[in-house]
Amino acid sequence: MAFGKRLQHAVAALAVAALALPGAAMALDKVKVAGSQRNFWDTTTFYFADQATGVFKKKGIELEVLWTKGGSDCQQTVVTGSMDFCMHTGMLGAIGAWAKGAPIAIVSATSTGAGDIWWYVKADSPIHSIKDTNGKSVAFSRPGSSTNLLLNAIVAASGTSTKKVSTGGPSGTLTQLMSGQIDVGWSAGIFAADLLQQGKIRRIASGNDAPGVQTQTIRVNIAGTGFLKEKLDVAKRFMAAYREAVDWAYSGDKALEMYAKANKSTVEIARSVRDKMYPRDSMRTKPIGNIELSIQQAIADKRLPGPLKPERIREMLHYVDVLNP
Repeated sequence: MAFGKRLQHAVAALAVAALALPGAAMALDKVKVAGSQRNFWDTTTFYFADQATGVFKKKGIELEVLWTKGGSDCQQTVVTGSMDFCMHTGMLGAIGAWAKGAPIAIVSATSTGAGDIWWYVKADSPIHSIKDTNGKSVAFSRPGSSTNLLLNAIVAASGTSTKKVSTGGPSGTLTQLMSGQIDVGWSAGIFAADLLQQGKIRRIASGNDAPGVQTQTIRVNIAGTGFLKEKLDVAKRFMAAYREAVDWAYSGDKALEMYAKANKSTVEIARSVRDKMYPRDSMRTKPIGNIELSIQQAIADKRLPGPLKPERIREMLHYVDVLNP
């Protein structure tokens, strides 16, 4: 009998000791995340942070990340239910999908203003601004993406008959420009900054050239409504980790080192790009800036049949407040 009691005490003590060990608590909740573009500063900081600090794991979350070729592709993975979150998709596409009844919800702002998106030409091109693009082909990534939204606005303000062409990501776009398939390419952040320095290409426009865009949220995070209803606590922990990841990215040089290495650049160039194109405040998760302009653009682009009543706007943005206290 005494031996039995000692054995029970020993087993109990081992169990308590096991629970005290790091990682020995409950299993991590797996969250499937689609990224709209890999190795951009704003789209990849959450991933850099988890690789460097385990910020999501500390919140009890294991990330399963799928990198896509743009906002439209990213969004579609959530619409079909194959992924739980899509990170940094275009606001225009998100509004349109939500209005059509797709099972998605906007859960946070990710990019307000668009100083990071820019358009360029070959050094010897006769094009010097968007006003010179009558009949010329100008690139954007995917339909409904932030580059699509911005280009539409810049072209409309310029009054040109520009031929807008979906070219996918920056790498493929650069290839198409250099081979003469398109007249104007697009990029974001650090990509092709070395070619600018070398004088091989010229920058002719920025996303912030679009009227009103400096205060407009152009990219958002979205999640599947089924996931949110079933795992709201997981979603809250996920967004808490995301906010901490963004804070970490601006608190030291580690994220800059990872960003520079991923893009085969230098920390100095990475820092310049971050500070000039991605000011910290542009990556706040709320509020959704200048939603009125986004709705107007969605109507003009036939993503919405007409204006949304205030209660519908509140419904559309419900989870932004729920997940970002």
